[in-house]
Amino acid sequence: MANGARTCSFLTGGDIAPVHVSGRGMLGDTASLFRAADISFLNVEHPLSSRGTPVRGKKFLHRGTPEHVEGLAEAGLSAVNLANNHILDFGEAGLTDTIAQLSAAGIPCFGAGESLAAASAPLIIERSGLRVGLLGYTSTLPTGFAAGASLPGVNPLRVRTAYRPPYSLDELPGTPPVIETWPVGADLQAMCRQIAALKRDADLVLVYVHWGASCTPQVHDHQHAIGRAAIDAGAAAVFGGHQHLVSAVEFYRGAPIVHCTGDFVFDVVEPWFGEATRRNALFGATLTPDGLADCYLVPCRTGIDHPARLEKPGSEIAQKVIADLRQWSAPYGTEFEVSDDRVLVRPGSKPAERPLDAALHPMGFVGSALTEDVQQAAVDMQGSGEALSQALRAATEPGATSAGR
Repeated sequence: MANGARTCSFLTGGDIAPVHVSGRGMLGDTASLFRAADISFLNVEHPLSSRGTPVRGKKFLHRGTPEHVEGLAEAGLSAVNLANNHILDFGEAGLTDTIAQLSAAGIPCFGAGESLAAASAPLIIERSGLRVGLLGYTSTLPTGFAAGASLPGVNPLRVRTAYRPPYSLDELPGTPPVIETWPVGADLQAMCRQIAALKRDADLVLVYVHWGASCTPQVHDHQHAIGRAAIDAGAAAVFGGHQHLVSAVEFYRGAPIVHCTGDFVFDVVEPWFGEATRRNALFGATLTPDGLADCYLVPCRTGIDHPARLEKPGSEIAQKVIADLRQWSAPYGTEFEVSDDRVLVRPGSKPAERPLDAALHPMGFVGSALTEDVQQAAVDMQGSGEALSQALRAATEPGATSAGR
């Protein structure tokens, strides 16, 4: 069969963590888009179960109910990812019950399971003669969450973090450190082997990674390393979550790396959540044997105590989503074009540049680069604002010395 005949539509979106919103109808008017897609998946951020007890030693715990599975089934999702930092908030019982509830509703999952073999196992979906393989990983890994040989858990892709002074602390004591992150070599190699093996059995491989730093759109070193290694190993696209904010979309060797599209349905209310966490986007494309074509985004309003909601490109929320995408994707040369009810996304004509990866605040904020409503939080926490940010950026440039500063 010719490649042109073997195509199908694809749709994904941000993180799902329903608590107060009703199960049926929780995806609102976006549900029709998921039902229309040939293949779709979302990241289910926490257990959808009334079983289990809170895990000890974890500060942030939340869960939904079995009723919320009905909302996912109603939207006709093809699958869900469970590799993240909350799916075991209520222990193994909460995880295994969630998997059972999803299975009973006809929704397969990937990224977590009763053992490491199950958690790392690929899920293959076939539509229109096209075999699409899904793999899920998490780099946000609470103690005890990683699956083992006979231990339920998530598929781990561990990341290490170092805090490095950008220059002499004798000269500027109290300076925030540069944050450096990198994936553990053995886990990265395992991911690459799994992608390569799956590519031999599927036409396309799509990878989901729960990564990055919470409440910042900053793209960190480990995201670059993981995303590009996945593409090099044979993945057609990489999708990320966890950051709670719309982040960058880059194209590497023609394949999209979607760092984060924000919170989709997330009515867990934290004091540091604000207007920026109330907007997100869906990502769609046409899947072909050669990769993803006709990529686009659809701006949305996050579901918080109410269903998620589509936003027309001309609305205030949509305009902010588009501005966020353009700002954080600019270093990669990605281009966006508003067309009817969606935003077309494609590689730019200029070569992508590698942006400054290291954040200049322990929470990952870079004050001079933030969107307006997030920037104020960074200034408040950092205490010294844009001037210090620019000075620190200059200090970290290659060849920079203390002369002239």
